[in-house]
Amino acid sequence: MKIEVLLKGHLATYANCYGILTDKAAIVVDPGECTTNVANFLKQNTDKTRLILITHAHYDHIGGALQLRNETAVKIAIGKNEEFALSDRAFNLSGRFTPAIPPFNADYVIEDEEEFTVGDITIKAYETPGHTVGGMCYLINDCLFSGDMLFYETVGRVDLPGGNATQMQDSLDRIMWLFDDEIKVYSGHGEVTTIGHERKYNLYLR
Repeated sequence: MKIEVLLKGHLATYANCYGILTDKAAIVVDPGECTTNVANFLKQNTDKTRLILITHAHYDHIGGALQLRNETAVKIAIGKNEEFALSDRAFNLSGRFTPAIPPFNADYVIEDEEEFTVGDITIKAYETPGHTVGGMCYLINDCLFSGDMLFYETVGRVDLPGGNATQMQDSLDRIMWLFDDEIKVYSGHGEVTTIGHERKYNLYLR
């Protein structure tokens, strides 16, 4: 499995966008913009099973999803309790920092602890509210795509619409309990880290 950084998070414009590639699958995680690089990742892998996978519905994670689906015909998946925010600007913050995102719906909604396959990739989903109402983390092999719940030596903010400090702490506790130190964390902003590093150095987890 190969993981590419298709977009490196840029200030308030877009988050990290990842491309996950195997012999039989091509997945884009959190397309905050539909750049040529992001679109080509899917267009150049039409022989594979493809998916646009969203951790949560803030504008910097979904800003390019609709255009990307329109250009590639690849379907969009998001957590069941987060899907509403794709069309609710009060929750996705669309229009505050970037142009407003037209409302849209997902093709698939995902349940907490649901396990599903995309080509030869098995994905296990974990609902982790706190940063938003129904944000998801996705485990693929030994890689956790954490959205804006967990970052390198910090955690996601809880002061935006749908945020909740108690839920965030519960979600962090759950992730720390579920996963071994060796699990790599690919977050929505910043650098790649590991569960073990965060367990040791993240002040919010002590």
